[in-house]
Order: sequence, then structure tokens, then C-alpha cells
Amino acid sequence: MRRELILGAGLVAILAAPAAASTERSTFYTFDQVWPTAVRYLAVDEGCKIVDRDADTGYVVFELADRGKTYRGALEVVKTREDGRPAVRLVLQIADRPSWMEGAILDRLLAKLYKEHGDPPPPPAEKKPPPDKAKKKK
Repeated sequence: MRRELILGAGLVAILAAPAAASTERSTFYTFDQVWPTAVRYLAVDEGCKIVDRDADTGYVVFELADRGKTYRGALEVVKTREDGRPAVRLVLQIADRPSWMEGAILDRLLAKLYKEHGDPPPPPAEKKPPPDKAKKKK
């Protein structure tokens, strides 16, 4: 019986340990729109202390104060493609904080992008294939 209790307590401790997961959102705003807005948003709107940042690699390391404690976080701003068009992926991780908090921060950042820049750039116009020469001869 005692062995089962110890094993059960160990299992609970493992399952309760914080996970090092991250939360992602994608947007069709350009990197040049997202990067400065994201850094400013973290520093001003969220009140985070920016510890390190590098626009060339697209990352920001910051500290978030919440209820008297400080949590380390990182935001990656990654150029990518979605649906055949340029996009930006935002990847946020805050140590020892729940994923819903990361998601809420990213959602507020996306709202700030919309407020400052309006709608994201439209998709590029579809290129029409050149007319078939065989159809022209008929």
C-alpha cells in the first residue's frame, strides 16, 4: 500500500510540473510592421523589462512582473509563408505561466497591430496564365 502511495505521489508531482510549452499566432502583417510594434507593445503596454532583443534573428527576451513575482519570457517573430503568401509567426513563451496568459498577450498584440496598421496587406493578385496559343488560332 505504501509503495502505491509513493508511486502515486511521484506521478502527481511529475504531472504538476510546469511545461516548457509556447503559444503561437500567425499574421499577414509584414515583419517590418510586426517587429517594432511587438517590442514597443511588450515594453509599454505590458510593462515588461526588455532584457535582450535582436531584430536580425527576430527575438525579444523580457521579464514580466505579475503579482509580485518576475517571470522570464521570450517572443520570436519569424518570417514564414502561409497559404502561398508572406506571413509572420509569433511564438511566445513565458516560464511558469499558463498558456492562456501567453495567448491573451498575443491576442492583445494582434489587436494593437490592427489598431496601428489597419488591415494586413492583401494577398498578392493571382497571376493569370498566358492565353493558350492553340486557342487563339481557332
